[in-house]
Amino acid sequence: MLRDFTLRGVILQDFYRRDCGLFDLTFRQGRIAHFQHLPDGAQRNLYLTPGFQDAHNHLLHLGLARKRCDLSACTSLDEALQLLVEYRVHNQGLQSVLWAVNWDESGWSDRKAPTRAEIDHVVPDLPVVMRRVCGHRAVLNSRALEKASDHWDDLDPDGILTERQSMELSALWPPTQEELKAALLAAQDVAIAKGITRVSEMGSYGALDCYLAVAEKGLLKLDVNLYLPPDQLDRVQVLCRQDACSGSGLRVGGIKIFADGSVGARSAALRTPYADASHKGTLLYTDKALCELFERCLAADVCVSVHAIGDAAIDQILRQLEHLAAAGNGLGPGRVTIEHAEMIDDAMLERAQKLGVHLSLQPNFVARWQQPGGLYETALGSQRCRRMNPLRSVWDLEIPMVFGSDGMPMDPALGLHGAVSHPAEEERLTAQEALSVYLGARSRPAGSYWELEDWWVPGRADGVLYREDPLELTGGDLSRALVQGVLWRGQWVLEPPAELFRVGVVHAR
Repeated sequence: MLRDFTLRGVILQDFYRRDCGLFDLTFRQGRIAHFQHLPDGAQRNLYLTPGFQDAHNHLLHLGLARKRCDLSACTSLDEALQLLVEYRVHNQGLQSVLWAVNWDESGWSDRKAPTRAEIDHVVPDLPVVMRRVCGHRAVLNSRALEKASDHWDDLDPDGILTERQSMELSALWPPTQEELKAALLAAQDVAIAKGITRVSEMGSYGALDCYLAVAEKGLLKLDVNLYLPPDQLDRVQVLCRQDACSGSGLRVGGIKIFADGSVGARSAALRTPYADASHKGTLLYTDKALCELFERCLAADVCVSVHAIGDAAIDQILRQLEHLAAAGNGLGPGRVTIEHAEMIDDAMLERAQKLGVHLSLQPNFVARWQQPGGLYETALGSQRCRRMNPLRSVWDLEIPMVFGSDGMPMDPALGLHGAVSHPAEEERLTAQEALSVYLGARSRPAGSYWELEDWWVPGRADGVLYREDPLELTGGDLSRALVQGVLWRGQWVLEPPAELFRVGVVHAR
């Protein structure tokens, strides 16, 4: 990797203040050694932004999916089943299980989810797990159901698994540490190619040991804030206290809790029933159990990120936090973050603000499922669908928020599209506002989000290089702004193409 170089004629673009200045930036040993402000009229060669943050990701899952039967491009159930057949034919060496992932019937022409019998018909000789894109629902064929019955005694005879059972299937057919390591390294390269230099990883089976091993070998090329399941609280507390991963790119951030499921699986917990079902979804904790878990984490000085999509789940979280606050258990700003918070309303926003709760939102969900005729309108009805993901309301209240993708997909361009094209015009953000949040803003800044001295902290210097002004080019469509190079801690983790060196990058002598 290059560590000594100069970027000539660089516009520093923070996506919030239009004119951050024109500079020559010189690096020595991976650190910003000198920046020279250039006069007006000097040649503009390159544009450099801070790296994007994906505040809710699953790099391990994304990496593993690249080696599995990926159904994300399928347009019907028949096409998905045919892909299963083709995958089996081309992978005769499979002996334990066939994973088929990322199916989403809400985008299929027939909108029909697979059944155990249909999977049995096309792959009868091997356990098959078909897990929905959200991860909250999976369908097993008979061979897989037989194996799962050894682990759980309350399985649905039709092979439909939801929530904890769907999430814990990896424990039945666990990947090796070498497979996890390869998956992580592959996924981080995909993230870097999107201009992402910081992620919050919501880890599950094998995540901690894998990340520790990769970090120890110096193989991380982005900053990772790792969250782990509640059963690892004691280990998380020790690692947080010791700051055991300092300097490696890895930080153990806290505990991840699931308060409910997803809209796609019809398991997000609602106050009133689904529009296309007779139930209200599922709360995964009783009030007492959730409150006690919050109390344990806060007493251990460990931050909590809690998944909640439905309005009943969000209300439950806020009620338990209000109870703890009233009892004198000081929460402190940012100690608890609600992940998704898709059905939060104005009253709950005010309660979250008072409690110091942060919000981690996924505008890519708006683009993918909240548009007219989409999944959310089908499952919830048009009125509830329109009120979901109130991005502008959060912004205007200055509640600290970040954007993540949940890996569906990992792409700031799709998230930007969702933020600027929200079906409720009053909830849309401008492209500048949305991009500033993707840079890691926890709240709306009073002025420019990035000051030069803050951006280029010695030894860090994270940035994404473009040939054209990404904001002028995109008009809200970041996919048109091609990433030319990525810096992480002053090093190229994605080297610019050769022709760019003739334009604005000069090797230091």
